[in-house]
Amino acid sequence: SNCIVVRAYDPQDHSEQPAGKQIGWYQRTSGIWQTVYMEPRPETYIDLVHIYPDIDSGKATFKVRVRNLGEAGSIRITVTSPRGERLSREYPLPDEEVLLEFPIPDPLLWEPETPHLYGARVELAAGGEVIDAIDTYFGMRKISTDRLPGRDYRYIFLNNHPVYLRGALDQSFNPWGIYTFPSDEAIKLDLERAKRFGFNFLRLHIKIEEPRFFYWADRLGVMLMCDMPNFARYTEKSKERWERTLRDAIERDFNHPSIIAWCLFNETWGLHPYDEERQEWVRSMYELAKKLDPTRLVEDMSPCRYDHVKTDINSWHFYINDYERAKKHIAEVVEKTYPGSTFNYTGENRQGDEPLMNSEYGGISAGMGDMDVSWAFKFLTNELRLHEKICGYVYTELMDIEWEHNGFMNYDRTVKEFGYDPALLNSADFVAIDHPPGKRFRPGEIFRADVYVSHFSNREVREATLRWRLDGVDRWGMPRPGLATGAVEVPFERYRVEKVHTIELKLPEECMHARLHVWVEDEGGAVLAWNFVDMEIFDIRPPRLERCGGSIVIRFTPGDKVRSEWDAEERIHRVEGIGDVVWGRDVGYFEYEVDPTVPVEEIKGMRLIFEASSGTPTLRQTEPRKIPTDLTISINGVEVKTITIPDAPADSRGALSYINGLPGKYGFLMNVEVPGRLMGTIKAASRGRKLTLAFKVKGSARNRNGLILFGCRTGRYPVDPCLILLLDSSTSQSGGRG
Repeated sequence: SNCIVVRAYDPQDHSEQPAGKQIGWYQRTSGIWQTVYMEPRPETYIDLVHIYPDIDSGKATFKVRVRNLGEAGSIRITVTSPRGERLSREYPLPDEEVLLEFPIPDPLLWEPETPHLYGARVELAAGGEVIDAIDTYFGMRKISTDRLPGRDYRYIFLNNHPVYLRGALDQSFNPWGIYTFPSDEAIKLDLERAKRFGFNFLRLHIKIEEPRFFYWADRLGVMLMCDMPNFARYTEKSKERWERTLRDAIERDFNHPSIIAWCLFNETWGLHPYDEERQEWVRSMYELAKKLDPTRLVEDMSPCRYDHVKTDINSWHFYINDYERAKKHIAEVVEKTYPGSTFNYTGENRQGDEPLMNSEYGGISAGMGDMDVSWAFKFLTNELRLHEKICGYVYTELMDIEWEHNGFMNYDRTVKEFGYDPALLNSADFVAIDHPPGKRFRPGEIFRADVYVSHFSNREVREATLRWRLDGVDRWGMPRPGLATGAVEVPFERYRVEKVHTIELKLPEECMHARLHVWVEDEGGAVLAWNFVDMEIFDIRPPRLERCGGSIVIRFTPGDKVRSEWDAEERIHRVEGIGDVVWGRDVGYFEYEVDPTVPVEEIKGMRLIFEASSGTPTLRQTEPRKIPTDLTISINGVEVKTITIPDAPADSRGALSYINGLPGKYGFLMNVEVPGRLMGTIKAASRGRKLTLAFKVKGSARNRNGLILFGCRTGRYPVDPCLILLLDSSTSQSGGRG
């Protein structure tokens, strides 16, 4: 009998191993983490089948390598098309390695929208008998670079057409198996989610992925850039191990049509100091990768230090969470990108005409904590899409990982809420608005913004119409749709980013939160692209005291509290010196005193309107897991009502907060009527002319998750907390809402 022993050795020093982000970043994985299998085979066997599709000539070339070929044999290739058509050919096998051309008439091309796959069976025969066979598949697709039609700069081309790469970084860790997927369904889910979010491309980050991942990417139509895992220390041993990893990865995964590029190194990790000798080694590895796989693009380095040596893709990284800085940075990168430029290259190396692409960007970088990404994703992507020279992007990232919180999904793959459908801003066709994502205006001021369209889908559009609509929310929290509308026919030329119109409109003469929706429709009314910008229309806060018909409205700002006490923490966020947000954690209360300005005996009823959320300690983005809090409202010590506030959301809907320095936090608009049966008790408890309002999370409450109160400059609604007093008809005065 035979005994096969597999020994997995886990050294404590991983610095010379190509282990990627398991070194010093995330949890380490030991042992066998991908599928290991045994297969029986004869002494003479097929060792390798690589398939080179050629869509221009309508053929595929099969590179077949046989081991231990004694007498001359033959190879029979059978190809099954996506239509089910089957074609076979037989070839002599004079040597152990041969190149065999196989006709593919009228090929069905592999593309993200139509990921057609061809089945292939390769049989080895000797002495008239089939002695070995391999079943595989391939896609008829071509990846290349060429000049954008009518331009002097290059794009990445898929099947001889420019393709705009809308990508996400996929580090491919998970909480169940860490480096290993728990199931085939889990692999498929990640890829399906990526497509649902609008991505057509993933950068597999510093990890050699499980073959089943590539299988599902092939079938679902997701393009991939595959990184090599880095080592941490540059030695002869680490270089040898890394090169072997490169060779093995390319050999194993060669036939997957989803893989369009190999990325060799990331941010010079393991290469410091990046001197000339190390640069030349990187150059030699680029040339080796091109030799091993001439069918794909190769990037030497995905850089954050502007240090390319030799590459097919001129990419760069940035993490900026400020609109003006990001806008300036992206424009500078575009301006400095041209043949002969020294920008983004190191030493004596210069740019050629490699396509310009972003390969990592985001507003929330690794160490910034659990924060909303919806706002930064929107304005950063908008800025990238304004520049025609940029051929794609890689957003960081598809899902959170351990202590990183910048994904579209949480680590457990639950989907975060953006306040909009990210697929609409992550599409081949895009409408870009050259304007800050949120800005303050005065009532009646003129809004002006240039609008650009970007058309990179395969959709034929004969006529395109640019439309816009201004919607608002007033100081009472009431929606005001359709405050202004407009439409104009615009050009929609394929493979272009061009300015098509300047939207100019006079804003309403009253304070409100407004959102301008901008979209492009085709001749049938179908929406091709959509975007929006937010505005705070504001000059002065609404009046503290206001007569509205038979009511008195008494407003107060959250920072006007006269007493407060919280178990864990209390914060205040000021806007122009005024406490517009108060924030209490766990158990406690905020208390306010207001002057009704009339004798309490004349008050017939009361109502409270305010925006509030639970008081979580973080700025985490809205997600399926909610954090409710039970809020008890008292007036003059009389408990009026206990309400459950569902969550502490933060996303693009918190536009007023973003405009005024509080990332995305907002609440729920509450409208609490005081029961008539309590009015007598409240009046009896009144001390002089003051009413005391208390917002309390009790220690006995089921949900004890604090409280945030928002004023009119923050949150989702331009509403200050207000107490509305309904007066007895005999004492009320007429008036309007003002």
